[in-house]
Amino acid sequence: MERKDFPIVLQAKHVTEILGVAKSTTYELFASPGFPLLQLNGRKLVYRDSFFEWLDAKQKAAQ
Repeated sequence: MERKDFPIVLQAKHVTEILGVAKSTTYELFASPGFPLLQLNGRKLVYRDSFFEWLDAKQKAAQ
């Protein structure tokens, strides 16, 4: 799947799928400083574009 194929607001299941990690790892990531988390009525979400910008920044920092 390409970035544009994901919904505008990602749920934990989407982040888990994109990263290929366990759901528990996704929730640990959601709690990490700097992660672009959006909390709405107790749900943990992330805007697609913000997530991929964050992911790109992490990749560049690792190089």
